[in-house]
Amino acid sequence: LDSRTNAFKVQPANTDKIMSWKNGIFNFQDNNLAEVMRQLSRWYDIDVVYEKGIPDIVFEGRMGRDLKLSVVLSFLEKSGVHFKLLDNRKLIVMP
Repeated sequence: LDSRTNAFKVQPANTDKIMSWKNGIFNFQDNNLAEVMRQLSRWYDIDVVYEKGIPDIVFEGRMGRDLKLSVVLSFLEKSGVHFKLLDNRKLIVMP
């Protein structure tokens, strides 16, 4: 809502991201680490914990949601973020 005109601002939908999810693809285009972890948490039913805050990293790219979590994490580790998975349910994100 624009307080000056009392009018709603309409933002275009990111249909590529919406369709990617529908088509079984993670679309990390311009997503920060928190958003990427939110998607992984939902899809793999894991809890994400940040050991020392959320690193300021932006991701690019797409990958299939049919991949094992370990494969997805190995791709993400190439950006400098490290992970530790406890009991296959709790993912600790380390700097």
